[in-house]
Order: sequence, then structure tokens, then C-alpha cells
Amino acid sequence: MITNALIKIFRPLIDSLPDYAAVNLIYFRHFGRLPNLKRPKTLNEKIAWRKLYQHDPRFPIFADKIAVKAEIAKLIGGQHVVETLWVGDHPEDIPFDNLTPPYVIKVNHSSGGNIIIPTAQNVDQSRIVASMREQLGFRHGHKLREWGYGEIPRKVLVERMVQTPDGEIPQDYKFFTYHGRVHFVQLDCARFKQHRQNIYDREWNPLPVTYMAPPTSDPVSKPANLGEMIEVAERIGAEFDFVRVDLYLPPQGILFGEATFYPNGGVMHFHPEYWDARFGEPWKT
Repeated sequence: MITNALIKIFRPLIDSLPDYAAVNLIYFRHFGRLPNLKRPKTLNEKIAWRKLYQHDPRFPIFADKIAVKAEIAKLIGGQHVVETLWVGDHPEDIPFDNLTPPYVIKVNHSSGGNIIIPTAQNVDQSRIVASMREQLGFRHGHKLREWGYGEIPRKVLVERMVQTPDGEIPQDYKFFTYHGRVHFVQLDCARFKQHRQNIYDREWNPLPVTYMAPPTSDPVSKPANLGEMIEVAERIGAEFDFVRVDLYLPPQGILFGEATFYPNGGVMHFHPEYWDARFGEPWKT
């Protein structure tokens, strides 16, 4: 198997490869075999297939953290959309003096670099501007050849921070939606502290599978409005053959997080491994 050290050494070469070669090499690096792109069966194989062959023009719109808000408002109503405080092309233009915490600063074409501002004391303007500049220059779609992200016009977004009553980040509900029907639900808890992750079926029965973080030590009660969240996810998911719809459940009601067409970049390490095929089976490519 190709090691991380070799990947680091040959990263410039990998970046220069055509998509077909790069997608196969990335898959081989993570799984020690090439994907079956002619008859993909597992979820990871189908995501690899999507990267190369399914370039739906709606992907860049729904993957764009700014543009998607208008689409979600049309599908399920504006009450489910997180409030936007500012959008711009240049991080130097962020109006810090006119922004009241708590809020989150992020780029619209990538993930993982969000800057959380819970209080005014957390505002370090030079650090924030430098981080946003670096993130705007990052080719997110190119790294793992996720076509949809590469087509997004890059901007900076400031939006209201979604919180629980005690000021914490709420749990993140991720609905794996196939042809308009939710089959699996992923619950992420304490993502920025001691990350825990549970996987359920649509009835909230826990499933014996992990792929990123360990499960919670204690059972998590079924949300009282799980049915409503599933309905929201399915109204969005009905637009596509497969999409993961992420939702929050703060006191003000269900809020849309994001629509993900390439969960975990298509390198989800399921344990046990056969769950990769189970997660792939409902997606008819």
C-alpha cells in the first residue's frame, strides 16, 4: 500500500495527474485495492464513480455554503436556514466592528477551517484574515477530485452561530438519503471536544458500525421530532440519487447544515468493512 510518507513526497506529482488516475490512486492509498468503477458496489466505490462520471450541475450550487441557502429556502422554508451576517470576496473587508458574537467565519467552498467567535474577546483580526486568505487559496475540490467543490466561486461567509441553551455546539444529525429516502442516520456529538459518533437506522436503532470516531458510552435517546427531521432530509434528498443531509436541532427548531455529495471524501473506513457495501446498496447508480 502507498504510505503517507510517499504520498507527501509525491504530492506535486499526484496533483498533476488526470482525474481518473488520481481517483484510483487515492482509493488505493486508503483501501489497498483499486475501486470497481464499472460495477461499483460499496459506498466508497460509488463516490469514486461519482467523482469521475456524475457531474450534476446542481452539485456546485448545493455544495456552496452560500448559494445553497436560497435552494433550501425554496425546498423546506427559510426558517430552516442559518442567518447570514456577511458575505464577501476579501477577508480584509469583514466588518468586525459591526458583528455581534456569537458567529462563525468560514469559506463557502471547503470545510474544516471554520473559525468560531463566541465572544468579542475571541476576535483576532489579523489571524482570522490570514486564515481566510489561506483557505480561499485552497483547491478543495482538487485534493480528492470532488468535482462539485471545484466549481464553486470562492467567498467568505459569516453566519450566526448555532448554539444550545448552555452555549455549546449542538449535536449534528447526518441523514444518508438515497433516492429521496433516509436509510441511515449519523449522530456526531462534541465534535470540537471529545468527538463521538453513533450510527442508526431510520428508526433510531443503533447499528454496530463505526468509521471515524468511537460511539458514545451511553445510549442517546431518540429525538422527539426525528420524524420531522427525516421528512426535511427526504424533501432535500429527493432532488438526488444520493446525498447526505446534515441538520441541527437547536431550541429554535430544525436548521440545515449542509448537503454533502462526497461524504468524508469517499474514504470512509467502515468497521466492520462489510458496512461499506451495506451503505452503498441503496444507491442505485
